[in-house]
Amino acid sequence: MPCCSSSLLFPVTQLIMPVDVRCTVCGGPPLQVHIAEKSPKVRVPRNESDSEDSDPGSDDEEGYDPQIVSEEDVEWIESCALLGFNKRSTAIDKMYLTGRATYDDYGCFNVDDSGEGMISTSRKTIPTSNGVQFPAVPNSQCITSDDSFVICDATQTSCYPIHPPCLQLLTRVLCGNAKIESLDKDILYHTMSNLHDNFASGLDLDYGEPESGFDQTWYSNSGAEMLVINPMATPSFTEFLRNAVSTTEFTLPPPSMITSRVQHDPFATIPYDVAHALLLLLPLDTVIALCAASYPIHAFFGPSNRAFWRAALFACMPWFWELHELVRDSTLNPKTTDYKGLFLWADKHTMPREGLHGPFMGVANRRRIWGVCLQLAEEYNPRAAVKTRERLNVDLPAVLWPKPKEKVSTRTATAQWICDEMSHTRGGVFEAFWGKEGSLVGMVFTVVESSERSVFGEGSGSIEEAAVLETGIAGLVLHLPDIFLHEKVETSIRGITVLTASGESHRLGDTSPQYCQRILSVNPNHGLTGIVGHITNDGQIFRIGLLQHPLVEDDDDGELAPALLHRPLWKGPTSFTSNALHNTASPIWSHHPRLQALPSTTRILNLYQIQAAYHEDVVPIDVLVWAADARELKSVRRISAYQPGGDRHVGVLRVDFTPESGIAPRVVGEEAGRWLVDKAEFNPTWDNSGLNGAWVSFAVDGPGGEVVVGVDAVHDEELKTVRLRTNRGREVIWGEELRDYRTIDAMEPADGETIVGLAVGFVNPCYDLQYRYAWSTVSALTMVL
Repeated sequence: MPCCSSSLLFPVTQLIMPVDVRCTVCGGPPLQVHIAEKSPKVRVPRNESDSEDSDPGSDDEEGYDPQIVSEEDVEWIESCALLGFNKRSTAIDKMYLTGRATYDDYGCFNVDDSGEGMISTSRKTIPTSNGVQFPAVPNSQCITSDDSFVICDATQTSCYPIHPPCLQLLTRVLCGNAKIESLDKDILYHTMSNLHDNFASGLDLDYGEPESGFDQTWYSNSGAEMLVINPMATPSFTEFLRNAVSTTEFTLPPPSMITSRVQHDPFATIPYDVAHALLLLLPLDTVIALCAASYPIHAFFGPSNRAFWRAALFACMPWFWELHELVRDSTLNPKTTDYKGLFLWADKHTMPREGLHGPFMGVANRRRIWGVCLQLAEEYNPRAAVKTRERLNVDLPAVLWPKPKEKVSTRTATAQWICDEMSHTRGGVFEAFWGKEGSLVGMVFTVVESSERSVFGEGSGSIEEAAVLETGIAGLVLHLPDIFLHEKVETSIRGITVLTASGESHRLGDTSPQYCQRILSVNPNHGLTGIVGHITNDGQIFRIGLLQHPLVEDDDDGELAPALLHRPLWKGPTSFTSNALHNTASPIWSHHPRLQALPSTTRILNLYQIQAAYHEDVVPIDVLVWAADARELKSVRRISAYQPGGDRHVGVLRVDFTPESGIAPRVVGEEAGRWLVDKAEFNPTWDNSGLNGAWVSFAVDGPGGEVVVGVDAVHDEELKTVRLRTNRGREVIWGEELRDYRTIDAMEPADGETIVGLAVGFVNPCYDLQYRYAWSTVSALTMVL
């Protein structure tokens, strides 16, 4: 089926001639290359030829040397996988990796959906190519029509072709193993996007030697045959290498004694063990250069130091695993082999360069590609580390602001409240302790029939409150002030509502309805065993979460994650937002699983969340509902956004209903509006009087059956744009205009569900002090009506 990658390297509208593309990892062509009919070694010079009408561009003069490469050698480059992004997917992970794809022209690929080359497992179908297996693309991630699989087009996002062997090498570098499923496709896609210029023929990386000379067309230049040799091992090469290392003499001549001629060398003062560890961390060429430049290093690590050079073969040549195998299986005598000589021999024969030919071309190409993968790793690994850290903390949300200063240490504290499988249903005594400022400093739970108190944090405080629970704990609701409610931006836990298995609730501390609420719930088929969190050395609770255990046998080893409705810090309902789905008696988080919240993106938007102005865990989330039921859905008249200062910020959202419905307008961002008006008076009807900005209104024919069917978000470190789409093909854009180079994250309801509102977060845009508030996050709320 045709698979068009038109914005991969060149937008379709800019193509005026056939163009070629490059594998984003190796920089080589994913298309058929040309091999000359005759080797340049046997060609007759033109001035000596008897033919006067020979074509200077004929096949026997252009192309790779047929004595160096054959058609069979280059077959591998003609197929690749495509890494792409499907904005229409309703799955959380919208990135996909296709099966075998072949290049057509004009930036388009054909994806094989015939099933040929596919293997079936009990859980999924995996296409294979050149010995490399790929996860199949779930249907929810594909954009399909009757006869085509459209990867992307000029108005949307890029996709990236990767040869199967290159993908396997990339996986080894990024993940430390050869399992393609270990790759985080989301992080990899955005890593490549950050290094990709829409008008360039590859990523902004150094692809090494020999240079391809690639512009719009791939040139099969004689002397650069190494670029199209498969970098993965073949049995014939492994056998060749075994014979070569068994018969080659690697012994180096004894070094010259020039100690007396060395007047000063800073490396002379470095202890041997430090130098040994340091050199094993350096790149191969740096190790060789340092040994040549510094006599003390040269002397320390001479041929007699077999232990170091044997270790260097593994540490500095991670891409030469065929040689590693021979070293391990004692093909080489460890007592007599000159490992330094072997090291230099291997470096010489695998050095990527123009004109290289012979059996080492594949390993040399692998070494070159490995260097490209290391460059990608510099961008990929920090993102992966942040994502891992955030995943580990997903059940330990931050509940303190300002966050602890760098000099303030934190410790992980755990309190085991339940000691056996049956006691989770039993009641007990729950105690809460509050500090002088009214913040929670500790919790204690004592199980019925037990006199032992299990303490989390402090077991005493200025204020102590207790609640007697008849049944086990089903969850905790944490009450925190809105950090933006007052000039002093701060928050902490000021109150707790203890939810029990019987449906009762017990309030402790300050549970003001003006406060935000964060729910810590016990997951289905699980029981509470205790509590865990991070506590600063001055006693402040920074993070907190529940310890849980499964009540039934479960074969699913997946990570336990809170429901999407339970993740945000929800702002309490007000007279401007209260509705059947979010009110004082029934907050929004209590409707799970009937109500769902779709994240606007699963991508890492800020590589270093710790440096962000405000951690997402403490940003209050407003609830704007326009369809708590079917009647309200048919009464929607208009959805509007107020944009102060042009299109850079959105400070207020409002929905209006038909006059006949009698439903009052609903508004979120009212605190933001107070600051934006910049005067003491506040107009609760939200007309245009007194506001120095502009309303962008979107009329919706609710009575006529028009409904919102999609919410799209564009992030570029911060939220830039939100677009609403209806079932009539109409749309409204709030924020900045859509730009082709930015990724659009689409939120669409599952079959049978309806988008009933938005969950919106507003923060202080620290880069622009003119406005106190701007939106920071938007999620679509969906449910079955």
